[in-house]
Amino acid sequence: MKNFTYRQCQPDEKEAVTDIFFANREALCLPDRPAAAKVTELLFAKGYVIGGYHDDNMVGVLGYFLGEPQHDFANKNILYLYVGAILPEYQLTRIFFHVLLFIVEMYQGTAVTHIRLQAESTNPYTNKLYGRFAQPLAREKSPRGVPVITYGAAIEDVMAFTSRFKRPPRRTQTPQQYYFEHRIRPCVPPHNWQL
Repeated sequence: MKNFTYRQCQPDEKEAVTDIFFANREALCLPDRPAAAKVTELLFAKGYVIGGYHDDNMVGVLGYFLGEPQHDFANKNILYLYVGAILPEYQLTRIFFHVLLFIVEMYQGTAVTHIRLQAESTNPYTNKLYGRFAQPLAREKSPRGVPVITYGAAIEDVMAFTSRFKRPPRRTQTPQQYYFEHRIRPCVPPHNWQL
């Protein structure tokens, strides 16, 4: 995943965030652009948005709150992932895991100890995805009245899972390693060169 960067979005990026939510309107059940803008406003007012960028173009966003909305954000030890969206042409990449790792690394060692996320119970892909690193905690209805499954996990467990997707830093090679890897024999005189 070359040229991908992740950072917290600033208020001047609201339109770009709304564009990504609107590009995923069917998956997010957003009827129109004003509904996508309303989600963006809520995130910037009460939460945070992390952006995933490819060559400095925003291609994915993940909005979250510190504390659960149903508890009026009082339990600040829980990182509640509210909504995520990735442009369709980037959806088969591992950008979700990289953004999740970025967020978890940001809050590692702080008062945040757990993560919560919800998936519609009729969405097998998202349930399988969340089930890879979190456990189902409850079945309930979302504010829109849709049946959802709430997943939860400790920050350390999410960190252990998502760290597998982190690229190891490149090491410089010695000439011997380069020769071995590329099957190049260094220039050595033949054994009978003095005959």
